Amino acid sequence: MRGAVAAWLVAVALGATLVAAGCGADGGDDGDPFVPEPAPSASPSPMVVTPIATPEPTELRVAFINLMSPVGTDATNTVAADTFEARLNLVIEELKAFKPDIVGFNEATNTAAHGDARQKLAMALKMEPFWLRANPWFPARTRDQNDAIAKQIGFEEGELVLVRSDRFPVIGGIDSHWINPRTSETEGRVAFHLKVRIPGSAGEADIYITHLTGGDDSVKTRQAQSVAEFIRSNRGAGPAVLMGDLGTGPESAAYAALMEAGFEDAFAGTGLATCCRASVVGEQKPLTARTDVLLSAGWFPAETGTIGDKPAKQPDGQDLYASDHIGLFAVFPLQ
Repeated sequence: MRGAVAAWLVAVALGATLVAAGCGADGGDDGDPFVPEPAPSASPSPMVVTPIATPEPTELRVAFINLMSPVGTDATNTVAADTFEARLNLVIEELKAFKPDIVGFNEATNTAAHGDARQKLAMALKMEPFWLRANPWFPARTRDQNDAIAKQIGFEEGELVLVRSDRFPVIGGIDSHWINPRTSETEGRVAFHLKVRIPGSAGEADIYITHLTGGDDSVKTRQAQSVAEFIRSNRGAGPAVLMGDLGTGPESAAYAALMEAGFEDAFAGTGLATCCRASVVGEQKPLTARTDVLLSAGWFPAETGTIGDKPAKQPDGQDLYASDHIGLFAVFPLQ
């Protein structure tokens, strides 16, 4: 989605032109591949004030975090909803300190009960937002019908990328892909891609974000292969970044499928775990799995680190974490 008047125009363009790539390569032996409907439309965002242009950048600062949706399936546990605004503020605080040029979010929501997280993040960080709805999405319905369903139930969730477009202009390549196979009639999963201009001989970089769904390892593997084919179909000659929650670790076939698409993992061998806290309040046990990735191809970060790894003390004295996940960041030098 969009800085200033351009914020509105890009959102409209996304809604009108994002079309899902085919999924035929992911068919397997357990049934016909899902035939995708048109990609979900992007909702218009409020105007975003683009920051004053700075000298040509010498590095690209990228961050990613799964926000942990405020909408849960356990009616007896409302912690995610009750803490959502405070958790968003923690994310914003940490990102302001990091000063990202590009930041990606899984589970970016717009709900009747909790408001538009996309709007709050874009406005607070003064970045241009690009968003694609994944849920709810019924493949047998039209885009207009799915839009109406989202409005009626007061919930939509998807993938969000914010860009410092004064420093790294988005120059096209905005396209999307329905991940195959689906695991629910109501839930879609998407990958989407945009291209930004960078200084130096490469001239451009490809940015990808995705979020694999639940299911066993074979499902996640096929989904990752689906994403890898999408990347191979549209990646340019310059460097690339892929971020997202895979729901599975570096030892998995799903992770291997993405690495085979030409990516490197600067966090490999670090022992870092990113998932998942039992709760976002109070003392929590150490995390045990790394399901979140920030991968790169064609360049390697000079610096890496985490976001949301420590709690913040709330007015009531209780510890609060930004998410049940830990976020990642990487700083790429530009030649």
